[in-house]
Order: sequence, then C-alpha cells, then structure tokens
Amino acid sequence: MYGYISCSRDSLNAEEQERYQEIYCGLCRKLGREYGQLGRLSLSYDMTFLILFLSSLYEPEEKREPFCCGLHPRREKMTAENKFTGYAADMTIVLAYYKCLDDWKDENKRLKKMYASGIKGAFQRVREKYPRQCRVITEGIQRLDEIERTSVRNPDAAVNCSGRMLSELFVTEEDFWSGSLRDFGFELGKFIYLMDAAMDYDSDRKKHSYNPLICAGMRPEDMKELLAMSMGNVTQIFEQLPLVQDVHLLRNILYGGVWQQYSAKYFGKEKNND
Repeated sequence: MYGYISCSRDSLNAEEQERYQEIYCGLCRKLGREYGQLGRLSLSYDMTFLILFLSSLYEPEEKREPFCCGLHPRREKMTAENKFTGYAADMTIVLAYYKCLDDWKDENKRLKKMYASGIKGAFQRVREKYPRQCRVITEGIQRLDEIERTSVRNPDAAVNCSGRMLSELFVTEEDFWSGSLRDFGFELGKFIYLMDAAMDYDSDRKKHSYNPLICAGMRPEDMKELLAMSMGNVTQIFEQLPLVQDVHLLRNILYGGVWQQYSAKYFGKEKNND
C-alpha cells in the first residue's frame, strides 16, 4: 500500500504506541516464521493497519507474549498476534511480489527483480490459499499496465482500478461485513493511488512516466481538497462500522497518519513517524 497508512506517533499516548508496536512486531515475527528473513524485508506499517482494522471489527482471540528482538536484544518486548496476523503476512508477500515486478518493469531495479524471484515460491503458495484476492490483484495490475501504456487521460480509470484491487484484500471471507469491507477497501485504494500519484509527480515528470495528475493537468500541491474528499469517503464507511477496540489508534492513522508524507513534502510540515 506504498507506505502511507501509518500512525502519527506524536498524537498517541505511551500505551497506544506500545499497542501499535506489539501488532507490528507480531507481524514481523509471523513473516519470519512463515517466510524466513527474506519475507521480513517486506514488513510494513500498512499491513499493521490491516490487522488492527480487521481485529477491531471481528475481535478474534489474541495471544500476547514477551520476546527478545534481534535488533534490540537488550530490552524485552511484547508481541500480539491473532488470526489476522497470518492473513496480513500472506497479503504482504503478494503485494511485495507485485511491487518488485513493477519496479523492475518501470525502472529496471535488479535488486527488486532478485527479491521477487526469491519470494516467488511463497507467492505461489499464497495464491493457492487465497485465489480470489490474488486473481483480482493480478487482473488489476494488468489493467493498470494497459492504462499506463496507452496513457489514458481520464484519471478515474486508474484510480478505480486501484480501488478494486484493495477492495478484495480487506475481505478475508464472505460474511455479513463483506460489502462494507469491500467499500472501505475500494475507497482506501483510490485514496492511496491518488496520494502515490501526488508523491511521485516530480520523478514521473522527469522520467516521462505515466501519472494521472500530469495527464489531467493537475499539480500535487492543489490535490489536498481532492485527497480530503477521497479520505472522507473512507472515514465515512469507517465510522459506520461497530469498531471499539483500538478505535482511537485507527482514527489516528486515518485522520492524521496518512497525511504525513504529503504534508512534509508539499507544505513543509515535519513528518513525525519513525
């Protein structure tokens, strides 16, 4: 999800920061157990949000335990895991695999091609486990590639395609909440694509790469209102869900954290996330 869905740490109290870190560490450990150190390289705060969000809605049984981190061996830490930790680890591999292939295709980044080759076996296992999610993401990647190759001037085509991909990622199984989760993922995917286009504007223009903002004659500095409207669609669905657990932490991410990189780059506001 491109690294935008993270918390604003300065707006969290110590207990909330600790909770956020426990979920993050749980995902890191799960990636290590399932996919080795190579899998851990794909660790992201985006998937931490996915765990928190789904856990808040479904409230699954959770396991917390102390552990010693290899990066911080002098201080014992706590980790928290539940069934969505494993799901997020699997989706991490899927997204990392496609992102690396995309970076190789667009910028000939050999390390990304090597990494994609290294996790290809893991990706294939996840694809067998979650065919629906992987099929929609695969189709979306192919459609986005077509849009970029033909330089479609209508930005909605690419934006909606991104939304469609993420909509399925938020649905772990078909149930009462599937519709709301698809709507939430769809709107969040649209926001992420617009945010990514704004953040990559300068580099895309220099490299003559496809960017929907350039095609539409828009400037990233003028995107704040459109981005706010897009995120407003996300938060409207969010607020209608019966979320209680970690809701303040989730609101911190959706109302503040998602804006950090954009504000720092275009409005000079310091990014306050690690």
